[in-house]
Amino acid sequence: MTIQTIHAPIERLEQHYIPPQGLLNMSGNLPPQVPQVFDAEYRAAIEAVLTAHSPMSLIGAHQFRGVERDRAAGTVFTARRLPEVPDADRIIVTNGTQSALNVLISNIVGRGGVLAVEEYTYPTIRQIANLLNLKICSVAMDDEGMLPDAYEAICRDHRPAALYAQPTVQNPTTGILGVERRERIAEISRRYGVAIFEDDIYSLLPTDVPPPLSAYAPELSWYVLGTAKSMAAAFKVAYVVAPSPEAAKARFWPGDRSTYWMCAPMNAATFAQLVASKGVNRIVEAVRAETRIRQQMVAERLAGASCRALPGGLQVWMTLPERHPKSEFAAKLRDRGISISTAEGYYFGEGEAPNMVRFGTGTPPTRAEFERGLDTIAQVYQK
Repeated sequence: MTIQTIHAPIERLEQHYIPPQGLLNMSGNLPPQVPQVFDAEYRAAIEAVLTAHSPMSLIGAHQFRGVERDRAAGTVFTARRLPEVPDADRIIVTNGTQSALNVLISNIVGRGGVLAVEEYTYPTIRQIANLLNLKICSVAMDDEGMLPDAYEAICRDHRPAALYAQPTVQNPTTGILGVERRERIAEISRRYGVAIFEDDIYSLLPTDVPPPLSAYAPELSWYVLGTAKSMAAAFKVAYVVAPSPEAAKARFWPGDRSTYWMCAPMNAATFAQLVASKGVNRIVEAVRAETRIRQQMVAERLAGASCRALPGGLQVWMTLPERHPKSEFAAKLRDRGISISTAEGYYFGEGEAPNMVRFGTGTPPTRAEFERGLDTIAQVYQK
């Protein structure tokens, strides 16, 4: 899939001022809400679960890595992306991607260890690194993603225990690493014995994207596919595919309770039912359709801006001209009732973060609210 970059004239829009109270959140990149599909599918799934199981049997005891039913659903869900269906004993059902990453980083990298990341990446990694006193080594990127030579230099000079990466619809840049680079990154990881933590959470809304990086080095990879960016933000189900059944048991063991990574049994069972009923497919398709509509609105409203965006992407990565320093741009929008993110949170490289901002397309709960926020961004940009 190619990255959409927009360069065309912008039409001026009539300005309306939005007061600071009632701030519209466009700093997040959640999936758009699709209650017309989600509500019926979710209700039906819960009813089916409660018909088939007594509540006590569901929540009367811990289920740690997930019961057989839930791990089986994980094999089907992750096989949407992986080239073959993984063994159910390699699946761990977790309470969302962030919980899975907490366990992986603390158990495999360890306190005081070295973690390689992309030059721009998920801001929460910084918080995890601070808690564990990790050394973070950032890998230089271009528009496609990580540069293999830069990654090899990090591996050679700093010997990281693991690489955390989002090679598909990278956050915040929207980059998609090509197959050739995935193969090279996998080969370098294998040569230096670097574990791969692949966060593939943005991969289900676009179409025609490459196989996961984990497919090229399965013996090193911990593949994570969550639901928060393709279905609903608070679903809190994420599946981890471990390199082997033995690794799954060793790293996600019942005694490791400090981060509460275990998925709530009702969540796991409901999602398993949605997989069985194919409700997952219908919800993802509805989210994809609404996302494409909103991204088309971005293309029209910000036709003169330098933006990186994808039809199936939940964010827009925008380069600002010198007349709009990023912090001032964000402050002006906040004064008008709109919150966005600046590059600082995502930038793990050297020196000052570039003059860039990110805003999400799905967090405003309705299309009308998104349109209001987008129009305000366009108005401030034009000034």
